[in-house]
Amino acid sequence: MRIRRARASTLGVAVVLVVGMSVSLSADRVRLRSGKTVEGMFMGGDSKSVRVLLDDGSVSEIPLEEAIAVEFSARKPKAAPAPAPAAKPAPAAQAPAPAAAPKPVTVPAGTMLNVRLAQAIDVDTSATGQTFKAIVDDPVMIGGVVVIPRGASAVVQAVHVEQSGKMKGSDKISLKVNSIGFGGMVHEVTTTYVQTKGSGEGKKTTRKVAGGAGLGAIVGGIAGGGSGAAIGAAVGGATGGAIAAGGEEHLQLPAETRLQFQLTAAVNIRP
Repeated sequence: MRIRRARASTLGVAVVLVVGMSVSLSADRVRLRSGKTVEGMFMGGDSKSVRVLLDDGSVSEIPLEEAIAVEFSARKPKAAPAPAPAAKPAPAAQAPAPAAAPKPVTVPAGTMLNVRLAQAIDVDTSATGQTFKAIVDDPVMIGGVVVIPRGASAVVQAVHVEQSGKMKGSDKISLKVNSIGFGGMVHEVTTTYVQTKGSGEGKKTTRKVAGGAGLGAIVGGIAGGGSGAAIGAAVGGATGGAIAAGGEEHLQLPAETRLQFQLTAAVNIRP
């Protein structure tokens, strides 16, 4: 009967071990029949023994008949790894601040402005208010910086035109600069007047009155009397036009003529 009990007890421990094994593979304490306990980490068991990993690193094999129970300590759940700190979003790239518009530069009154005509001006066919094309011939600098470049377009206007109508009269024309343009912008300006006039000789008036063959007849009459007038008329057709075009009093300002003006009021130039 004792043998049967021992076997039953052993069987009970085995059942406990099997149940324990089904619950966990780790043990903390094995109770012995002698009343002692073996503490460690349960490593496994079979029908003969229970193996426990002791704190010193050694393994204790406890015969199954000496063990009456295996107690498993509560296991602390493994703490979930702390989430990695969220990466701070990269600061949004700041748009560069718009460049401040350059301040306008003031060109003071009294500044000289040299221009060159881009087209000829014929005083005989010009009228007050008429405009003509020109270009800036010399750059205008303020503080060592070019504010009006050479080659900028310019508009020249006739403010007074006088065509000789008397024997001692002379052609006259007064001009001013109205505006200057460059860099896609046009700047209105105010300048002094530049006047150009002829010498005032009377032959210009004679040309206007007679002209062509008539002028040839007058010259012929002076040279040879009445009979010479007929000869002069014959050559007048060929020579009269040349005299009319080449006479001093036919006032013309050819293209490329250089004129100098002076600003009478300051002008703001935006670079």
